[in-house]
Amino acid sequence: MAAATRSRTRSKASLWPSLPTELRLMILKIVSSQRFPGWGSLASVCKEWQGALEKDNFRKMNLGVSCLDDFERFATPQKRELIRHIYLNVELPRYTPTCCPKRGLPLETKRTPSLRDGRIVSGGIKKLFSILSTWRPANHLALEINVYSPSDCEHWFKNIYLSSDNVEYDGDDTMPDVWRAGSRYHDLEHGWWHGQQVRRPPKADLLRLFRPMRSAALGNLPRVKAVTCLIIRRQLRRCIPPQGLGQLLSSFDRLQHIVYEPWDEIDLAIAMRNNLPHTLTRLIVFEDSYKFYDPKQPTYIPSPYSSGYYPGALPSAVFASKTPNLQHLAISFMVNAEELFRHCRSTWSWLRLESLALTSELLQDDWGKREQLENLLCRASVLVQKMPKLRTLVLWNGGKEHACAFIYRVGRDSASITWRGTWRLWLTPRVVKSWQLAASKLPCSEYSELQIKEERIEGVINSHGDAIYHLRLPCQVVEPASLWQIRREGYSLAQPFIQPPS
Repeated sequence: MAAATRSRTRSKASLWPSLPTELRLMILKIVSSQRFPGWGSLASVCKEWQGALEKDNFRKMNLGVSCLDDFERFATPQKRELIRHIYLNVELPRYTPTCCPKRGLPLETKRTPSLRDGRIVSGGIKKLFSILSTWRPANHLALEINVYSPSDCEHWFKNIYLSSDNVEYDGDDTMPDVWRAGSRYHDLEHGWWHGQQVRRPPKADLLRLFRPMRSAALGNLPRVKAVTCLIIRRQLRRCIPPQGLGQLLSSFDRLQHIVYEPWDEIDLAIAMRNNLPHTLTRLIVFEDSYKFYDPKQPTYIPSPYSSGYYPGALPSAVFASKTPNLQHLAISFMVNAEELFRHCRSTWSWLRLESLALTSELLQDDWGKREQLENLLCRASVLVQKMPKLRTLVLWNGGKEHACAFIYRVGRDSASITWRGTWRLWLTPRVVKSWQLAASKLPCSEYSELQIKEERIEGVINSHGDAIYHLRLPCQVVEPASLWQIRREGYSLAQPFIQPPS
C-alpha cells in the first residue's frame, strides 16, 4: 500500500516538468497572489520555484522594531534587489488600565508629547535608517512608516482600521454585505451597543488618539540613498512635529515620490519649506479631518507645535512654490485651489507638470458661491496654458452626501472638460470660452475642438471616501488602502445612533 502511494506521488510529481514553462509560471504566480499560510516556504522546493516565488515573497517587507536586527542580517545584497517596499510598523505600549476612568485630567495631559513613545519611535527609525544607509541605490524602493498602539481600536474607536494594505473590497456597491453585517462591538463603557456607536468619544480621548510624537531624539539621521518613495498614511494618527518630519525628509538623497496623509496641516507646511529634496517629482497630500470621528469637534485641534504662520509659511504659499519642479501634484483638503493659485506668480512656467489635483470648498451646491467658482475655473484655464506637458487637471470636493469634480484631460487626439457630480453645474459661456482658448493653445491643431461632458453620480455617499470612489478621479489623490479604510469607517459612522436600554 505504502509503495503504491509513493509510486502515485512520484507519477504526479513527474507531470510538473512536462508542463510548458509559461503554464508553470502562471500557476506559481497564482499561488503567490493567493498568499495562503506558509506559501513563502514553497520557494525552497527547487530553483525554479525560488526564482518565481521569492520575487513576490520579498517584494514588501513588514517590519516591527523587534525585527530590525534579524532584517539587517537577512537583507543580503542579493535579497535587497528583490525588496521594493519596506513597511516599518512601530507598535507602542497599550493604554494603562486606569486610562479611561481619569476623565478629570486636563486635556493637555493627553495632548502633550509622550517621552516614552518618542523613544520607541525614534529608536526604530534610527535603527532602520542605519541599516538602509548601507544599501546602494536601487531602481525603486518605498519606505512606509506607521506608529500605533493596539489600544487605539480597543476603547472608544473600535471602528478604526490599522491594516497596512487591506483593499479587500472594490466592487460597485457602496455597502457590501460584509459592511452591512458590521462588527458586533458591545462595550457600553466606551459608547458601543451591539455594533452601534451610541455615545460620542470624549474630547480627551480623541486627543489621545492624535497625541503628538516627541522626535527631538532623532538627531542627525544617516543619509539614505536607496529609498525613492516615502509613504505616511492616515492610519498614523499621531501628530509628527515639524522638526521630526523635516529630519526625515532631509535624510533622503534620491527621494522622488511622497505620499503623506496627515491630520494636522502645520507640521507639513513648516517641514516642507526647506527640507524637500530637489529630486522630488511626485507629491500626494491628503489631509483628513478630526470631524470624521466626531462632527461636534472643531475642524482643527491646535497642535502643541503650532506657533502661527508667517506669510511665506502658509501651506498654500509653500505648495505653490514647489509646483514648478514637480511632475505630479495632488493636495486634498489642506489648502483650497484658489488659495494656491493666488500664490502662483505670473512669471512662472510649469514645464514638467503632467497632472494636478486640488480641492476647493467653492465646489458646493451653493448659488451664493457660483461667481467665485466661475472665477476659479477661469483662473485654472489661464494657468494650464503655462503647463505644456499637463494631461490631467482635477478640481474636486466631496463629503457626506455630496461629491463633484471638474476634470480637464488631454488625450492623443482630443481635449475635454467634464463635470461629474451629485449636483449639476451649468458651465457659463465665459468658462467654456476660457477652456476653448486653453485647448486651442495646445501643440496639435486637433485639440482646437473642445469636448464638453456632464456625468451625474448616483449612489449613497457616507464619507469623502465614498465621494472619491464614485468620482472615479483620473489621478491618485489618496492611497488605495487608505481609501478602503475611510469608506469602511465612514459606513460604520453613518449608522444612526440608537438609544440603548436603560
